[in-house]
Amino acid sequence: MNRRLAAIALLSVLAICLFQVPAQARCPLCQTAIENSPEGKGLAASFNHGILFLLVVPYVIFGSFGVVVYRGYRKKKAARRPVNPYIPRE
Repeated sequence: MNRRLAAIALLSVLAICLFQVPAQARCPLCQTAIENSPEGKGLAASFNHGILFLLVVPYVIFGSFGVVVYRGYRKKKAARRPVNPYIPRE
């Protein structure tokens, strides 16, 4: 089961890496307006970083929630196991 889950996770990561869309993709009209402004390239770079920040935040939030749920599930499962004095507990 663990090998199967690991294989599925590895294939998922590989598929995401192979078929990804460029991270710098953005609205073409916004990009043209920002790059042609008098402030220039500095403003465009800040705009790009803001887009990437807004893209990453939901994944971090849901990932953190998933880790908390997973750890809670593992603790509950470990507490239900019978205690064997010959096997050290984690």
